[in-house]
Amino acid sequence: MTRTAPAWQLLLAFALSLLVLCGLIGWLQNVHIISANGMYKSIQAEPWIASPSTARLDPSNYLFFPLYGVSARLLDALGILRGVAWKQFAYLNAFWASIGTVVVYAFVHRLTGSARVAAFTSVFHLGCGFVLLLSVISEDIMPGYVLVLASMALAGLWFDRPNWRRVAIVGAVFTLGWLIEWRLLFPTLPAFVLALLIAPGRPKERAGHLVALLVSILAVSGIVQLLWEGHNGAIGLHDILWTGKGVATGWAGITWDKAWMMLSGVGNYFLLVGGYVDPGSAKAAMGPLAISVLLEVAIFIAAVLLLWPRRGEPRLRVVAIVFLGTLGAGQVLNFYSQPQDPQMQINVMPWLVVAWALLLASLLPTRRGLTIVLAVLSFAPFAWNVSALAKWRGDDTRWLAATAALEKRFPPDSTVFLYFGYEPVTTWKYALWSRTWDWDNRVAIPPAPAADPKFKWIAVNAGAIRHPDWTAAEHAAAIKRDIDLALDRGYRVVVSDMWSWPPDVLAAYLGTVAASGRTDAIYRMLHDDFRATEAFHDPIAGTYFELQRR
Repeated sequence: MTRTAPAWQLLLAFALSLLVLCGLIGWLQNVHIISANGMYKSIQAEPWIASPSTARLDPSNYLFFPLYGVSARLLDALGILRGVAWKQFAYLNAFWASIGTVVVYAFVHRLTGSARVAAFTSVFHLGCGFVLLLSVISEDIMPGYVLVLASMALAGLWFDRPNWRRVAIVGAVFTLGWLIEWRLLFPTLPAFVLALLIAPGRPKERAGHLVALLVSILAVSGIVQLLWEGHNGAIGLHDILWTGKGVATGWAGITWDKAWMMLSGVGNYFLLVGGYVDPGSAKAAMGPLAISVLLEVAIFIAAVLLLWPRRGEPRLRVVAIVFLGTLGAGQVLNFYSQPQDPQMQINVMPWLVVAWALLLASLLPTRRGLTIVLAVLSFAPFAWNVSALAKWRGDDTRWLAATAALEKRFPPDSTVFLYFGYEPVTTWKYALWSRTWDWDNRVAIPPAPAADPKFKWIAVNAGAIRHPDWTAAEHAAAIKRDIDLALDRGYRVVVSDMWSWPPDVLAAYLGTVAASGRTDAIYRMLHDDFRATEAFHDPIAGTYFELQRR
């Protein structure tokens, strides 16, 4: 039996991780790398910062906004980035990521009995592409991920000799994690169930442990439901267990485009090499992405070959079931939703970190001359991914300037903007101009000029996301109705550089919401019914065109 890591080592791991991550955030000056979703989350959290007693609960992030709301209030009280929640969230993520570093260090130290292996593995984990990315931007996944990772680590150490207390603790920690982000419930629960079903003991004991797991999940969920009962937006236990987030939207569905996006997600989890958003960019980055995936496969194969003689060890078998089971179930769900999204991959890919830890544990004691080589290899993903993140350095400031330039060039009271919907500037306008969503055929707009709402816009991807049952013709007609409405009310309609995209690029972006088949109808409608004149160019926001009817 290996010993628990000393407390001073855990504190040192936390402190070093937090110091590095906070320094990296300050150096990058960009908390919206690849994804600007964290800006929307910080805006949604504003009521929890200003007045928690009246703020509304979100079913799919039931504990996230209360947690980050009180955390941001604490930072405000300490005078740290007061009132700038979208930056505060990045530092809060760095804090939780550093707890994740402690979890990895403690787990690997207990699993292998080696402080060197634990240290090298912790650096390796923190340096993995999506882990490092989500540790320094404002996305909302990190606290939920860390708690679920902690539950997986405990299960890996305990489920070879489970008892009801151990199982209940795993279930409680796991539930707190998925109550922060609901979808985290699904990839790991099947792995826990399978690990308990094959655990040593009589069938009656195994059934009892499984019941203990499910009861602990329901009990913690029920306690949380009772604690929030009567609060604004509170829901019942059934609705907590099933929120249906993302179901029956354009994000869901199975298409061949998802295969390319899966390559992007799995490859970039390890090494950030490009092709982050759509299947077209993933195809363009196929070579580097394939190399990253092949390196992952090589680590897995090497770990299996070295550990195969120990395949009968109960703890090793449980660790494999928990982490590889989460991988299998998670990637099936990801293929149905958004396999390229860092948030969707971070919780299903920790098997790579465990494989690296076990590989190190097999090599270091027998080949001491490899220590320096393995240390360098453990640090290599961090070095690579920091250099990859550096190309976005300072973009928050640039987007603020670009948003101001657009406001000056196109007065918002007389302009309606047409975007695809993924452009980063839409996030900045939403945050800085007015908290208004795209029209999507649901707006009653006054004649121009109108100061309220300040941000008036149409999004091409809205029909694919919110109306997956529409035909291509219906989608194109809906966009045309919104454009015609804006022109009839006296507004200028200004379109982003989406206007200059060829059909294959538009199809690639529509493929992210399972709507590439609508490309021809939308493209023909735009270019047959309207003409565009270049009106503005910004080095970061791109080229803008003014639309007129043909």
